[in-house]
Amino acid sequence: MKNNKHLIPKCVSLVVAVFAITNILVSEPIWEPYRKSLEATVDSSNLSNQKKPLFVPNEIVIKFKKQIPNSELSTQTSRLGFRPGIKNERGHFVTGKIMDGESVETAVARAKNDPNVEYAEPKYLYYKYASAPNDPGFGNLWALNNNAQAIPSPSYSPSQGTSGKDMNVLGAWDVTTSCSNTIIAVLDTGVTYTHEDLVGNMWNGASCVDHDNNAIGGGCPNHGWDYAGSDNDPKDEDGHGTHVSATIGAVGNNNKGISGVCQSAKIMAVRVLGLQGGTNDAIAQGIRFAVNNGAKVINMSLGGPAFSQTMLDAIEYARINDVLIVAAAGNSNLNLNILNNDSYPCEYDKDNILCIAAVDQNFNRATFSNYNSHNTAASRTVDFGAPGTNIYSGYGNEVSYNENSTSYAGWQISTTTGSAWLNTSCLTSNYKMLTNPNCTLPNYLFNNSAVSVSNLSANTNSIVYRNFTIPSGSTRVTLSHYVVNYGNRWTSSICYDFMQVRYSSNTGVPTTTLQLYDSNYGAMKTDLCNDGQYIFESHPDDTLILTNCIGGGTNCTVGYRMSTDGSGNYPGGFVTDVYLSAWAPSNTAYSNLNGTSMAAPNVSGVAALIRSYNGTTFTYQDVITKLIEGGVAATDISTITRYGKTINANASIKHLKQVTGVTAALQ
Repeated sequence: MKNNKHLIPKCVSLVVAVFAITNILVSEPIWEPYRKSLEATVDSSNLSNQKKPLFVPNEIVIKFKKQIPNSELSTQTSRLGFRPGIKNERGHFVTGKIMDGESVETAVARAKNDPNVEYAEPKYLYYKYASAPNDPGFGNLWALNNNAQAIPSPSYSPSQGTSGKDMNVLGAWDVTTSCSNTIIAVLDTGVTYTHEDLVGNMWNGASCVDHDNNAIGGGCPNHGWDYAGSDNDPKDEDGHGTHVSATIGAVGNNNKGISGVCQSAKIMAVRVLGLQGGTNDAIAQGIRFAVNNGAKVINMSLGGPAFSQTMLDAIEYARINDVLIVAAAGNSNLNLNILNNDSYPCEYDKDNILCIAAVDQNFNRATFSNYNSHNTAASRTVDFGAPGTNIYSGYGNEVSYNENSTSYAGWQISTTTGSAWLNTSCLTSNYKMLTNPNCTLPNYLFNNSAVSVSNLSANTNSIVYRNFTIPSGSTRVTLSHYVVNYGNRWTSSICYDFMQVRYSSNTGVPTTTLQLYDSNYGAMKTDLCNDGQYIFESHPDDTLILTNCIGGGTNCTVGYRMSTDGSGNYPGGFVTDVYLSAWAPSNTAYSNLNGTSMAAPNVSGVAALIRSYNGTTFTYQDVITKLIEGGVAATDISTITRYGKTINANASIKHLKQVTGVTAALQ
């Protein structure tokens, strides 16, 4: 039985009390509670450690009891005081918009109290599991055949492994290279279905049905459906889903790029993740779409910490229709056996789910991979390990800029009046950042030594900015950073001393102001300041979408503006961990990626090989049995996965006798 920790998630907001003081000296007692609170909140060795939003802030999912007819679902939702949104008749759920002023928690509790409601839950968010790639380049497919080759342009160390530590796909190909009898659905960010290595292996959706099993007029001409954008074009705007798809089923023997585990395949594109993640209702509908259209293997290289009954119901729908789901374990280096360390769909208690950890070229657990160390193997929610580092696959054209690594070289400063920005090293000259007026504020916040905190000049108007070159036609341009500002707000809506984040698609001083989430007010803000009680501190893990830079030219400029009124006397702020990334689709590009997202499709490919070779006689349980029988024991994951094994395609395809003492039934 999977060790399912079915808990209600709790979001904790830590706040820091401060006071407006001039001529601040660290020895003054009033600062001590502030220093201790902030030290508890922020770790200067890893300033990008805060979590992404758990759910959509103004919408919930409501499942009604069976006695409520489908025709009444929207009416019942309105009766409860919600504005009806997406309706799923097969799943018998509706999304409801929350009225202004009501929290998600209150709305869920209120809906649950209605006798016609089976359950209600937030519209949870789930995110892709993947890390940033290195520059594209040709790399050997060590996961398929490891001969201790060094991986060109590696994105993970070690880049060279042990010969024979692979999935022995070459041996399996002696039996079959085709998955064409099995449709493999990729629930992800979409697929670049025109990619040279995928165009020949995409599912033909000429006749298709929706998540409610209703015929879709005009079919699915783009090989699937887009539940993130609510249309029939599941094209990839991120690259993640394309990488996953090509790992499973890039065309083999075509003298182009790579070969997937399945040299011939039927890849169904089901886009459930947008640029800012995906929701439980979109994922649930994507699962039902895949099942209704004949998929027998579903790859889900995605996850989040929230349990969703909506998603679990869809997974059960897949189970009763004999569909195997392969899920990524997650990339947070978490022991899922520990309370509140959660990763779904990996941890759902259904026997048609396989949860996959990532191993490196020596079959050691990848340092980022989640795992489960429960002392009873059958209770471990992570099942197998599979290659998940330096995985080379179809992708797109991507550039990324880590400004800490360049010490913020190339940033320009435009100061009309007052204090100017500095690009320098603070925190005992060890951490690169942009700061105004100087290092005394960051040194004070993060160091224990006493320092006198300098103040901004009166009437400061200064912006620091840099132009970045991005690929033409980019569909994803994102910015992440860590921002701290101690400016003054005199009313609930007006900041007199503040910082702004700006950007534009031009090369000059940027003019468009970005909104950042202020957790203390629970709202998006353009002017970032202190209100006398809370200092502004951004969430470093938040990813900002630079919409004006998407789909246009090759320039994207980012800037930070500091402004004060005539009084001055405020300690200013700083910006660090600035990271900009842009991606554009390509029909010929490839790249190395790391993640359990890369491990899962390796398993999906092997599962599809097994099922396709054995035709209609094999169930998902039979496929799992073969994976267990053929798996190779790996010492480093022996006590942190259920089976203690890595996937071996050759042994699973050829194995005829079940391993003694191993049960094939997953609970």
